[in-house]
Amino acid sequence: MKKKSPLLGALPIIAQALGRRLGVNVVIGGQRARTDGRTIYLPELPAEGEALATLANGFIDHEAAHIRYTDFTVQKPDGLAGLLVGLLEDIRIEQALGADYPGSRHNLAALVASLEAHEPVRLPPEGAADIPVVQALYCILRAQVLGQQALASAATAMEEWIEQRLPAGVAVKLLALAFEVRKAASTADVRALALRIVAMLEEAATRPPESPPTGDGAGEAGTPGASPNTRTGSDPQDSRTPGDTPDAGLDSSALGASGDGAGEAVRRQALASLLASDDKDCTTDLGARAGQWLVDVAREENRSPPVTLAEYDDPPSNRDPAAAVAQARAATAALRRRLGTLVQAHRHEEDWRSRRGHRLDTTGLYRLTTGDPARFLRSGEQVALATAVGLLLDRSGSMDRRIGLAGHAVLATALALEDLDGVSAWVAAFPGRCESRVVLLKDFAERARRVAGRFSLTAGGGTPLASALWRAGFELSRRPEPRRLLIVATDGQPNDVAAAHDIISRCRASGIEVMGLGIGPSLAEVREVFGERDAMALEAITTLAPALFALLERRLTAAG
Repeated sequence: MKKKSPLLGALPIIAQALGRRLGVNVVIGGQRARTDGRTIYLPELPAEGEALATLANGFIDHEAAHIRYTDFTVQKPDGLAGLLVGLLEDIRIEQALGADYPGSRHNLAALVASLEAHEPVRLPPEGAADIPVVQALYCILRAQVLGQQALASAATAMEEWIEQRLPAGVAVKLLALAFEVRKAASTADVRALALRIVAMLEEAATRPPESPPTGDGAGEAGTPGASPNTRTGSDPQDSRTPGDTPDAGLDSSALGASGDGAGEAVRRQALASLLASDDKDCTTDLGARAGQWLVDVAREENRSPPVTLAEYDDPPSNRDPAAAVAQARAATAALRRRLGTLVQAHRHEEDWRSRRGHRLDTTGLYRLTTGDPARFLRSGEQVALATAVGLLLDRSGSMDRRIGLAGHAVLATALALEDLDGVSAWVAAFPGRCESRVVLLKDFAERARRVAGRFSLTAGGGTPLASALWRAGFELSRRPEPRRLLIVATDGQPNDVAAAHDIISRCRASGIEVMGLGIGPSLAEVREVFGERDAMALEAITTLAPALFALLERRLTAAG
């Protein structure tokens, strides 16, 4: 079995990747789990945690379904109708998400199972005046419409409980209407359905009481073999089997205690109480329940420190990109030619010369006298290994006097990489307007010459290297190129060396080569962060461009 990548398997990376797959923005950090209708916000998360992964994935799927399918302009009614709208809309959007993204069904079912294990659904105590109809529908619809079988036994018990405590025939009509959510195509349809359910209950509450049944015929709700599963036309795989029993968390001794013996007046009073329900103590909002528990578990998880995956600031102003390109090219023209020539020569050499073959390379026979092995001509061509390169530039306050030159050097490097076949580049500076953000200078899909004006940077802030590396690692992990390089140019020790070590190790274990160029610090300081093999110290900012080019020469022309 293939071992999971320590980078791709990290909770923040999984959360970000899931959000992108669903077409929503996910921001990690802060104290709450919520959505504003455009972005999903999660609390700070550690790198690992199975329980947190279940909660985070399910929460993202549920809230993403709202973002994708809920019409927030539809006004939610008050009272019981509002509770029903919230519940039925949750069912509708999760059903729609499951159709578009089948993997979400597993995430949501796992979330519901986790919540049920943590805080199982229970029947009200014997003699309670309120009937938990919305809670019953929560269990029944999730079990039978969405296939979330962790609620199957609770659904069975709840269905029997409301049948015994509502006026005869009302439970059947209630479930028949509720199952119409399967056909609802919009939030407006859900609102209309909720109002129909309330109207049906109000009509039942004002209808004159029926005469008690006589003989062997029981009321409609108690007729054997007429369970709502068959009356509402639910799928065969969703129907109950004779072996189903209430969950251990349910107070099954309450079932039937006030069944047919309860007077019609008691049932009508219960129905009136139901119609007066509000949402003060509602426990059927899956997003709210999952979000609160996610926050609680994240706070309790202290085996490893939380991870900050830096978010993007708005891109800097792209002022006069043509002038910036001209200045960068003029300053590094010789270096750019050297890099391009070396890479092309290396590819040409590898394409047609080899130490083994059938046709001798006669132009190199003189090398035999110097001890060099014979070379043979090759008829095939070797395809150059495609490479994704990430460049991170430290723009902390200590870079104030040299940030201009550093920006030119990084721009020149991005321009040079743009001219190489099979090489794509991503460039960012850190920190952004705060330490949990980065400044995107060039995305993989952008041309450096078109965004060159962004590289005129100012300096400020500390050196939050770890959060910037998490962002860079995430972006590189998504690339299709078989080879990925990450180069960091920094002038100081990171704020958190241990956190930097952790993410660097995760990147390398996931196949991303990470190198550090220290501008000013001693070689020992740079090696402390990036390791002896992948560290280089620069005495002056003027040597940054040559160092970047030299490093890329070695890496891009090395065997993949």
